[in-house]
Amino acid sequence: MGIAGHELLRRLGTTGIQTPVRYRTELTESQAYRDYAGFYDDPASPGAIIGTKRLHDGETDFGVPVGPTVHAKWLSSFNSHTGKGLLHKTPWSEFADFYERITPKEDELWVTMGRINEIWQTFFDDWRKPYIKRRWPMQAIEIHPDDAGPRGIESGDLVRIQNDDVLIQTGGFIGVAGDGLSYTALEENGHIRIGSGQFDAVALVTPAIRPGVIWANALVPNSPANSVVHRVPDPITNRYRFKLGKGRVTKIGESEYTSSFAAMSLKRRDII
Repeated sequence: MGIAGHELLRRLGTTGIQTPVRYRTELTESQAYRDYAGFYDDPASPGAIIGTKRLHDGETDFGVPVGPTVHAKWLSSFNSHTGKGLLHKTPWSEFADFYERITPKEDELWVTMGRINEIWQTFFDDWRKPYIKRRWPMQAIEIHPDDAGPRGIESGDLVRIQNDDVLIQTGGFIGVAGDGLSYTALEENGHIRIGSGQFDAVALVTPAIRPGVIWANALVPNSPANSVVHRVPDPITNRYRFKLGKGRVTKIGESEYTSSFAAMSLKRRDII
């Protein structure tokens, strides 16, 4: 149409539209197979830009396909034989021994990860935005005062999170049944090796996080928090337990952001 997407939304008068977005025509099926070269340039054409309430909805009306084609199956169904979602349940009893094995001991803390609302999706576009890079110039963790105090950690300190007990699965789960699916069996059969990982971060001391747990930004490529996460997939879904690890937190020193107001606010993130 020769205009920017935002300009089209202005003309449509919408205050928001949910993707995937498609152009819904009101033409008959016989009209749909003609040449559409000039159709989109005509503001009076019978059609509208509409959003999608949700994917995999078999009752969504997509209208007549444009051109000699069909609507993509993934728009209205899951990638399964029936088109319905398959939800796999892993009974706790199958892998409870794994969680017993990875539970933090002595001075270790749980390490969880999440996303920051100022950063969109996977950070792929935010690296080029100076104001976001100033807001989050490096990795940060939230730690409860009860955990920070005994370690001599204050907001703005540079800390290191180290895990010398990263569990890495090297085999198993092929043609087994019963107890063979347990974590204990993996260890006994030599399918687990021990690795290590670490990452550095700026500490944010806050009561918003629970004692015994620290929270880290999951989207920092040069200091990835998932380096302390175990590499043992779920026996049923074969998916890793992303965003769940453990580690010892030690103070390295003060960061440059302790006495500077140019970047990375040290204020609590849960207060608006």
